Amino acid sequence: MVGVGVGALVGCEPSAGGLSTIAVSVTTDQLATRALERNHVSVQWLGCSGEVEETGKKGEGSPPPVTAVGVDCQGQTRDGKKIIVYGRVTGVSGDACVRGNLTAKVDGRTVFTSTVLGSCAGDASSAPAGSGGGGGPETSRPSQSSWAPQPWPSDSCSTTLPGK
Repeated sequence: MVGVGVGALVGCEPSAGGLSTIAVSVTTDQLATRALERNHVSVQWLGCSGEVEETGKKGEGSPPPVTAVGVDCQGQTRDGKKIIVYGRVTGVSGDACVRGNLTAKVDGRTVFTSTVLGSCAGDASSAPAGSGGGGGPETSRPSQSSWAPQPWPSDSCSTTLPGK
């Protein structure tokens, strides 16, 4: 079963550099969960998917790198309220930083709008052009996490890594 999942993940990834829809989905999921919890939202679960929105110039004999990934996250609070996080990601640095334009809403109320999630201090490489590379607030890891298998979408890559 694990082999099938790994094969499916590899099949969705760009082959010539740029952003990875999997990395964007997983990192946005983790950092958005932390940001919501810092804003006093008790996250039951959150799952994100990413879809290529923009590519750079095609290199000689290779596909163009992915430069922007649209991200869409759906989830639920512990008391049953709907969570959505959506936007456009233009940079990811490991599992600590997501850059782009993201909005989180709980039951229709905007909880945050952000251009940086996580700690991007000292990381100008993932910054969008003209952003100067600044940093975001330090984040702490959720005290526990669990994973529940979800159906694999055919149009985009996704992951579900529930928060607390």
